[in-house]
Amino acid sequence: MRLFWKIAIPIACAAVIGGATGLWWIVSTKTDQNKLVEEIRTCRLRAEQGDAKAQAELGYRYSHGQGVPQDYAESFNWRRKAADQGQAKGEDGLAFMYLEGQGMPQDYAEALRWYRKAADQGDAGAEDSIALMYSQGRGVPQDYGEAFRWYRKSVDQGHAKAQYNLGNMYYYGRGLAKDRAEAFRWYRKAADQGDVYALRFLSEELTASRKFFLWAKLIFGLWLSLSFLSLNSFEPNKSLRDLRQTVKSGTGFLCIFSAGMGWYGYSHYQIRCVNCGFNAFTWFYWLLSGALLALLFYIILSARKPGEEQDGRTSDETLESSGAQTAP
Repeated sequence: MRLFWKIAIPIACAAVIGGATGLWWIVSTKTDQNKLVEEIRTCRLRAEQGDAKAQAELGYRYSHGQGVPQDYAESFNWRRKAADQGQAKGEDGLAFMYLEGQGMPQDYAEALRWYRKAADQGDAGAEDSIALMYSQGRGVPQDYGEAFRWYRKSVDQGHAKAQYNLGNMYYYGRGLAKDRAEAFRWYRKAADQGDVYALRFLSEELTASRKFFLWAKLIFGLWLSLSFLSLNSFEPNKSLRDLRQTVKSGTGFLCIFSAGMGWYGYSHYQIRCVNCGFNAFTWFYWLLSGALLALLFYIILSARKPGEEQDGRTSDETLESSGAQTAP
């Protein structure tokens, strides 16, 4: 019966946590959808009134199909309206459509012209795009020196994509000496701002020593839970003599939990990648998952060893009673 409760309780906890998480996700998704519809309505109203910033935003949404059907012609229309008013994001978006040939023939010269217009206004995204064109030789002669100069302009404004691209120049030695330390410094800066490529790269670069430390902590925690009597709250007539054993097995639980949190720390870059953004929901979900996993290990693996109980009494109690019977 005790084994049943040891397994049933964590399963019930898992069901409650899973149900609460699912309900939270449904409510959150519905709220986000309603918010997006309202944002689109407001943005369109402002764009039709001639607001250049709203026009550029609406063009971006049509280009990516965010809240509206993807429509490159409509995107070009709104971005061109914004660009004609000298709005930097409109110019940058228009340049991107020419660069990639979205809804029109690809035209590198026209793309560079509009990127330079946006860069002249200090747009960090346009500066990064110009750098990438020079780095890849798209419409211009390949020139790593010029690419580096434009990347520096962009990263000085804290642009995440440029930070990742600059990290690539150091990592692969494009136009300069390879420098892994400097590359990782820029990768981390980009990752801290949520850049997907930097996040993915760092998630795959966990050093062997850190992996070994996390595995060692996990195995040590499991060993503690297996080696000592634990979870005496399920046992009748619990006495103070069990306190030391409970503390030791509790230490095993903490090791398991901390190892789980260590793996969470390692994988949070990947979590942010697949969920398109790191937020309280993903953090809460993985925290509870790690704690539940630790609890399951703790409960299942800490069962008393065979022969430690005799007629409902612990081994110590049996020894005491036998000693009392043989004493003169």
